[in-house]
Amino acid sequence: MFKIMGYDLILRIRKLKKIYDINIYYKIYGIEPVENRRFYNIGAGEFQHTAWTNVDHESEWYKDVQGSNMGIDWDLLTLTPIPVEDNSAEIVYSSHTIEHINNEAAQNMFNESYRILKQGGVLRITTPNIDLDFRAYKTNDRNYFYWIDQYSVKTPKKLERVQLNKPLNEASIQQIFLWHFASSVSLLHNDGAPERINDEKLDEIFQELDYEEALDYCTSKCSLEVQRKYPGNHINWWNKNKLFQMLSIAGFKNIYLSGYGQSKAPVLRNTMLFDTTHPKISLYVEAIK
Repeated sequence: MFKIMGYDLILRIRKLKKIYDINIYYKIYGIEPVENRRFYNIGAGEFQHTAWTNVDHESEWYKDVQGSNMGIDWDLLTLTPIPVEDNSAEIVYSSHTIEHINNEAAQNMFNESYRILKQGGVLRITTPNIDLDFRAYKTNDRNYFYWIDQYSVKTPKKLERVQLNKPLNEASIQQIFLWHFASSVSLLHNDGAPERINDEKLDEIFQELDYEEALDYCTSKCSLEVQRKYPGNHINWWNKNKLFQMLSIAGFKNIYLSGYGQSKAPVLRNTMLFDTTHPKISLYVEAIK
């Protein structure tokens, strides 16, 4: 009983810390930005905070986590402006979102983030690091892809949700790697892109093409039509070089590699709220306007 009560107390404390860290926002940013929620989380999902505005696209896929948290409904794939005024945002944060959109949508998102940020405002991006994925594929390190355990139980409902036609522990390293950055092109997808890539073809692509060219070849076969049906799929790859280049195009001059919980912005160092998704395999990059 004591252990159960102790664990429950820890959960309650964590919840309180999430809600009542508001004083640091007032101390750093003042009243107006906090009261008007000028902190924007793009692809926010179930995230909740009184100082933040959630930016997400309402969908059947994510309805269970989005709930009543929707702030701004913005479909990144439409390449439209985000409905926020210029030079008004203190921070834009986005965790594990840009791997779900194509390059054009990501560039528009970076451009819009630059536009809405105040001078000195912070953009923080976290996403799977394809360089780590690739190393695991080349060395047959199946343990790296630790999340396959949750998709390795023969539970039809769980596999059906992500359109997997077999448990991932039965899949080849090639298909697991491909699934993680170009899901609909994998042979594992029940309802994927018209053109698929088998194991032999994937090995051949990475033997014959330059590394990033090979990655681009795979993602170029992803279908946006399929992605709209299954927005939880991954259709893009990211590493430091690609992120730095696209953020520079957006107008950012001060771009740097960060790490888990290591933000320049003190409020983003709260790892109960931020950087919570797969930190072991993630890339962390920040840019200052």
